[in-house]
Amino acid sequence: MNKNEIANLKMQGFILQNDGKHFALRIKTDAGCMDSEKIDKLSEISKKYGRNYISFTVRLCVEIPWINYEDIPKIKEELKNSSLISGGTGNTVRPLVACKGTVCTHGLIDSQKICNELDSLFFGKKLPHKFKIGISGCPNNCAKAQLNDVGIIGQRIPKINEENCNGCTLCLKSCSVDAITIVDKKAVIDYEKCVNCGKCGESCKRKCISLKEGVLISVGGKFGKKYKIGENIGIYDASNLEKIVCEIMDYFKENADSRERFGDTIDRTGISSLKEKLKDY
Repeated sequence: MNKNEIANLKMQGFILQNDGKHFALRIKTDAGCMDSEKIDKLSEISKKYGRNYISFTVRLCVEIPWINYEDIPKIKEELKNSSLISGGTGNTVRPLVACKGTVCTHGLIDSQKICNELDSLFFGKKLPHKFKIGISGCPNNCAKAQLNDVGIIGQRIPKINEENCNGCTLCLKSCSVDAITIVDKKAVIDYEKCVNCGKCGESCKRKCISLKEGVLISVGGKFGKKYKIGENIGIYDASNLEKIVCEIMDYFKENADSRERFGDTIDRTGISSLKEKLKDY
């Protein structure tokens, strides 16, 4: 095997292991989900070609290590016949990550659906550097959205109708970040503290707190040796997510230097120019 072949195999999801002889096969899931038939097939492949075990990556992929080079063509055929997709490396959009969304009691948006929709459009898209997207269904942020090049977090922005509020304190008691106070028998929200979880609106028996659904978007995050927390750029309507993510990727392609991560591009060009590009959303 030469370097070019090893690089090509890596792009196809066959990653050379530390011993220089075996490969780890990386399989993409659907936002961390997979039907039982595909799981059975992966188990079969691990028994037939590996060492009878599989592992799970932090980006919700599945890996089967200890694959022999000569078995790769046969494995490719088995993957094709089972609609299993290998890959997720290189200077491309990597497998997207999402929490369980509305399956969870805290989920505000269907992060699984959003993840699969964005994945179908952007997974494998070539960019100046690797590009990661993380989606959390609520401000608990289990998917660690701000550690991705693009982070998306479900939001429910509260607004109080003072005429109906009698200062009962139910909303105050529901707020875990102490963003609500009672002033002159009326609830008052401190939006500097509010994380837009929507719990106050759910707790209000008089229905005097309306909740506007949206998504908080962050950009430029990354982990690793030189980690960077993504910068929040605003709350947007979820119906515009596909267009917004496309605009962000276009900005990256247009402005990135060679081998530059998106966060470094933003640091160099300034966040204001990206916000200007998204102002119509």
